[in-house]
Amino acid sequence: MNHPSPAKQEALDKIATIAKEHDLTLDEIGAKLTQDAIKDKSGKWLTRLLGYLGAAFIFGGLALFISMVWDDLDSASRVIITYGPGITAFLLGFIVLKDERFERASTPLFLKSAVLLPTGMFVFLKEYAEGDDTQLAAMLVFGILAVQFLTPFFIVRRTSLLFFGFLFWNTAVGIMMDRADIDGDTLGITLGLSIMAVAWAIDKTVHRPIAPFYYFIGSVGFLWSVFQVVEGISIIDLIYLPLTIVLMLISTRMHSRTLLLVSTGALLGFLGYFTDEYFADVTGWPVALMIMGFLLIGVSAYAIRLGQSIKRT
Repeated sequence: MNHPSPAKQEALDKIATIAKEHDLTLDEIGAKLTQDAIKDKSGKWLTRLLGYLGAAFIFGGLALFISMVWDDLDSASRVIITYGPGITAFLLGFIVLKDERFERASTPLFLKSAVLLPTGMFVFLKEYAEGDDTQLAAMLVFGILAVQFLTPFFIVRRTSLLFFGFLFWNTAVGIMMDRADIDGDTLGITLGLSIMAVAWAIDKTVHRPIAPFYYFIGSVGFLWSVFQVVEGISIIDLIYLPLTIVLMLISTRMHSRTLLLVSTGALLGFLGYFTDEYFADVTGWPVALMIMGFLLIGVSAYAIRLGQSIKRT
C-alpha cells in the first residue's frame, strides 16, 4: 500500500482535527464534497456550452462575411479566405495539445478544420485546375485529407483525428471504387463490411466512442446493398432473413447496441417486405398480418434480451 506524502499526511491530520473539533461525520464531509463537485461540474458545463456557442457564432460570421465579399475577391484571395482558417484551426489543434488545460479545445478545432479544409481545397481546384472532372477532384481532396488527419493520429493518438481521417478515407475509397465502375451494390457490401471490421478494431481501443457511428454507417450500407441484390428474387431473398439474425448475434459478440438496432430494424423491414411480396394478394392476407405481428413481437423480445446481455457484458 502506498503511503501518502508528508504534505498530504499533514493535510489529513488537519482535516481530522477540524472534524473532531466541530463533530463532523464522514457522511457530512462526503455530502459537502459531492455538492462542491456538482457545482464545479455545472460551471464547467456552462463554460463549455458558451465556448461552443461562441465558436459557432465565429464560424457563422466568417461564412457570412465570405459570402458577402466573394464576388469581389480574386482567385488567390478566395483560396486564402477558405483554406487559411482551416489550416490555422488544424495547426492550433496541435498547439493546444501541449497544455493539459486546453487539450479538449483540440476537438472543436479539428472539427472546424475538417469542414473548412475540403472547402478550401475544392475552391483551389476550381480556381486553378483545368478540366471539369468533379469525381477525380473529390477523390484527390478526400484522399489528401485522409493522409493529413491519419498520419498525425499515429503520433498524438487523438480520437477526433481518427474519426475524421477514417471518414475521409472511406469517402475517397468509395469514390475510387465508383470511378472504377464497380457496381453500386458490390461497393456498398464491400465498403460496409470493411467499415464494420475497422469499427470492431476501434471498439477494442481507447477510441471506442467513435465506434458506434461507424457501426451504424457500415451496417446500414451493407444491409441495404444486400437487400437491393436479393429484392424480388424468389427463394434467394430468404437469405436476407438469416443474415439479419446472424448480425444480431454478432452484435452481442461486438458488444454493439448500434449494430443490434440496425440489424433488428432490417429484420423487421424484411418481414414487412416478405409478407407484402408474397401474401398481399391471397385470401390469407389477414392471417399473414397476424403471423407477422407475432413475429414482430418475438423479434422485439429477442432483441431486448440481446440488448440486456450486451449491457451485462
